[in-house]
Amino acid sequence: MQVAGYLGNCAGYDCHLFVDKAGWTESTRVLELTKPGGPLPDPPPSIGIGGENEAFDRKAAPLQNSYVVISGRVDKDSCDGRGGTDRSSGINPTDIRAWTPAEGAPANTH
Repeated sequence: MQVAGYLGNCAGYDCHLFVDKAGWTESTRVLELTKPGGPLPDPPPSIGIGGENEAFDRKAAPLQNSYVVISGRVDKDSCDGRGGTDRSSGINPTDIRAWTPAEGAPANTH
């Protein structure tokens, strides 16, 4: 399968695909406003990109902060809209490439 969306940062314990850049920006703002030990507000919809994949991270590095198309396997319960943390699985990626406007609007990730 392939899914398109906005990739903010992708390295270490943080790698999510958002519907658009505004979703990524809002997610970043929500995390900055969250107090340690306090409740975590609902973040914008996103899908986690599975971790432990250094080769994928290297390939994704130059594509951060842009619209991308990711190929891979979608986990059964990954599209609940919550996104998860710490490289939660959602998409187990096999490839990533730049999205082009000729492909139409990026896919909705929820």
